[in-house]
Amino acid sequence: MSTTPTKSVLTSHGVTIAFDHPMPSVPAQEWACAGSDPELFFPADDTALAAAVAVCAACPLRSTCLSLATARSESGVWGGVLLESGRPLDRVPVRGRPSKKPARAAA
Repeated sequence: MSTTPTKSVLTSHGVTIAFDHPMPSVPAQEWACAGSDPELFFPADDTALAAAVAVCAACPLRSTCLSLATARSESGVWGGVLLESGRPLDRVPVRGRPSKKPARAAA
């Protein structure tokens, strides 16, 4: 029985892109979020979202940050925009079961 070597395939989306572009930890770039608590950018409510967006508001690399995040399908606040798998969200998603809505009466 012959053994065929298996080819290692990198399937993690965005890993190769991440090393080709600048990141917030690159000292030559002036990222407004450098030194901030990373948890700030994963808000649980609208107040926390506003705080994260405020950090991004004056960042000179805001558009670059958002472009990188959408290319990598990131989640959290990037470039002042809340993303879920690279898609913009209008508000922080509420976790748990959806609220019950009363059934409509048949017309």
